[in-house]
Amino acid sequence: MKILIVAATQFEIQPFLEVAANYPNCDTVITGVGMVATAFELGRILHENEYDLLINIGIAGCFDRNLKIGEVVQVTSESLVELGAEDDLLFIPIEQLGFGKSKFESSLLQGKNVALPFLAQRHGITVNKVHGNADSIAKVLRINPNSCIESMEGAAVFFAADKMELPVIELRGISNYVEKRNRATWNIPLAIMNSNKALLQTLDFLSDLFSKI
Repeated sequence: MKILIVAATQFEIQPFLEVAANYPNCDTVITGVGMVATAFELGRILHENEYDLLINIGIAGCFDRNLKIGEVVQVTSESLVELGAEDDLLFIPIEQLGFGKSKFESSLLQGKNVALPFLAQRHGITVNKVHGNADSIAKVLRINPNSCIESMEGAAVFFAADKMELPVIELRGISNYVEKRNRATWNIPLAIMNSNKALLQTLDFLSDLFSKI
């Protein structure tokens, strides 16, 4: 099983890179931050190489205070929440406009989602600008009440997987809550350490899973 591990920055995946030689079936790509950079890099690399699975790993903000800073979740669905049009106070998603798709779900076996048994599963949104204003946070939660995890790349990976008909898993370590920007409350090192541990656990789980198929 050939796996491509996708991260926006090197520091988000550095712990895995230090042991990557132990996983010869895995390649890594550092896309750069944001959905445009991610989509470009994945378009390039998936044109040149064939993979059986994409795994997106990184840090993220969290709307749910019941989840702890440093906790890792599996994001099983993603939304491009800014893709659409404003009609005064209303937001019209791209699906309603008839020009595309903004919601995606992960899948693994025969088009069905496989939940990793050691992680909580949550819905993610992908944005160009991370939220740090009370009014904009309230607005996104009003339009997307199931939002839990916020990243700048997740849906772009799901989009590429959807286009290439590839299964995809997304792992996100919670580095901060989505609130008025306050770096004093962030814990990026903990989120990176735990998400990379979850990545190794996921690779072991997949190896065992597919050995039984």
